[in-house]
Amino acid sequence: MSAYIIAVGDEILSGRVLDYNSHWVSKRLTSLGFKIIRRSVIPDDVNEIAEEINNAFKKGAKIIVLIGGLGPTPGDITLEGVAKAIGKKLILNETALKYVKRRYEELCKLGLVKASDISEPRRKMAYLPEGAEPIYNAVGAAPGVFIRLDNAIILCLPGPPQEAFYVFEQVVPKLIALKERTYTASRTIYIEEIDETTVADILKKVSEMFPDVYIKTFPTGFGKRMEVTAIATGKDKREVEEKVEKAINEFLRLYNERKGLSK
Repeated sequence: MSAYIIAVGDEILSGRVLDYNSHWVSKRLTSLGFKIIRRSVIPDDVNEIAEEINNAFKKGAKIIVLIGGLGPTPGDITLEGVAKAIGKKLILNETALKYVKRRYEELCKLGLVKASDISEPRRKMAYLPEGAEPIYNAVGAAPGVFIRLDNAIILCLPGPPQEAFYVFEQVVPKLIALKERTYTASRTIYIEEIDETTVADILKKVSEMFPDVYIKTFPTGFGKRMEVTAIATGKDKREVEEKVEKAINEFLRLYNERKGLSK
């Protein structure tokens, strides 16, 4: 099942903030058996957000993850963009409001905020697209948002990394339930090679022999060892593990054969 990740924020585009969230979410989704078809970074602009979500629909994404822009400030407009993309209104979600109230009461008791009253900026975080499900955020204040559509799922995560990671983990059971059970197998080896170009043709041959296996070299710098990783995904755990093993073994056979001829 394909996934499309959208990081929202002018601060990311300007380089003021490093987009570690997209990297983490990509790794986490891949570990769950999803295929990442694209990652993008867009500005805090309602039209841009809606347009990128529609691009994800056109690409056939089944899981669309937006990160950032759920907070209380006027610049936090991700949910406005989502609502525009799916043709829904933003409405006050009572469950989300309860979550926000609960968090500010907890934060006030901890001395992290001066008051627990729900001001308009705080209330803003409880306005979600019609039909959306809020996800409790026990790390920050803004709830995550889970939207189930006929053709896809939209998941909105808060921008601060620890909040994004926490909220994401709360919806993992939902994500797993969305798709048929799949397994991902991988194996990494290291070879005493310093230049990717010397094994490019071997990689091509192995990829042609095992089209369902993604095999790639990852150089660690000229003069150092090279990492070779093979990854496969499928419904049968043993089958994907065997594919990975065969692909790596074939790579080693061809590589060692070449080294033997070069002696």
